[in-house]
Amino acid sequence: MRSLTKWYGPVRGIEDVSFALERGEIFGYLGPNGAGKTTTIRCIMGLIRPGAGEVLALGEPVVTGRGTQHDRIGYLPGEFRLWPGLRARRSLRILASLGVRDRTAGRRQQLAERLELNLDRPVGELSKGNRQKVAVIYAFQHQPELLILDEPTIGLDPLVRQTVLELIREAAHEGATVLLSSHDLSEVGAVCGRAAILRSGRLVEIGSISRIVHHGEHRLKVWFMDSTLAPPVPLDQLPGVRVIEQLPGLLHLAYQGGCEAVLRWVAQFPVERIATPEISLEEAFMQYYKTAPVSAAPADIDANPKGHP
Repeated sequence: MRSLTKWYGPVRGIEDVSFALERGEIFGYLGPNGAGKTTTIRCIMGLIRPGAGEVLALGEPVVTGRGTQHDRIGYLPGEFRLWPGLRARRSLRILASLGVRDRTAGRRQQLAERLELNLDRPVGELSKGNRQKVAVIYAFQHQPELLILDEPTIGLDPLVRQTVLELIREAAHEGATVLLSSHDLSEVGAVCGRAAILRSGRLVEIGSISRIVHHGEHRLKVWFMDSTLAPPVPLDQLPGVRVIEQLPGLLHLAYQGGCEAVLRWVAQFPVERIATPEISLEEAFMQYYKTAPVSAAPADIDANPKGHP
C-alpha cells in the first residue's frame, strides 16, 4: 500500500500509511485501540473506501465493495460473528465456498483437532474462546497466500495461543504472507521479523523487531566495589540519561545515543562489574509512544519492493 489515508469527517483514521510485504513474511502491525490498525485492515480488504492512496493485495488493486480472491486471502476480523443457530462446521463450509468451490473439509477438520474444537456444536452455544477458534479456522482453512489477522489470539488460553502462533509460522514457512495486528507484543516479538508502529493514524516506525527494540533507550547496570556507594548522578551533565533504580552498591541507568559520557562518569568509581540488559519489545513500544512525534517519517517504508501485498 502507498499513502493510504482515511478520515472519518474531522477525525483521522489513518494518514499517509505506506508499507510493502515480502512473500513468506510475518509482519507485525502495532498500536493501541484507536491508532488506526483496523481501519488499515478494512481498507486492505476493500470493506471501506480510503480517501486517498492505493492498496495492492497479491499484486492486484483492491476495489472497495468488490470482494475478490476469496480463495487466496485469509481474513480474521477483530470482531468475528457467525450465524448463531448454525453448527460451526456448516458455517465454515458456507464461508469457504464464497466465490470458489469448497475443497477445505479435510483441512478444516485437521485445524479443529489441533485447536481441540467440536465443529458440530451450534455457534451460539460456544464460549468466547471457542468462537475465536472458529475464526482462526475460517482464516486458515483454505491455506491462503495472504493472511490478514486482526488480534487472532484474543480470548484464547496460553496453550491454544501457542498453537495459533505455530499455525502462523507454518503458513509463512509454506510461502504465505502474514499481516499480524496485535496488542500482545510478546507474540509479535515471537513470530514477526518486522513490524510497524502506528500512532494516532500515522506510522512512527517501521523496521525489524531488533531495530525497534534497540532504537530508543539503552540500559546500563553497574555494581560498585563498595556495596554502600550510592553516588548522585549528575543528570544535568549527562543529557538523555535517567535513573531507573539506585540502591547502595547498585546503579541502573537508561540512556539514549552513545554511552561514552556515561562510562566516563562511572569510571571515576571502583566498579565490580557492568551489564547491558536488553529491553523488551513492550518497553521499546512504550518509548515510541512517549517520545516519537506523530509526524515522524518511518525510516524504511517500502524497504521490500518485491513484496506483493
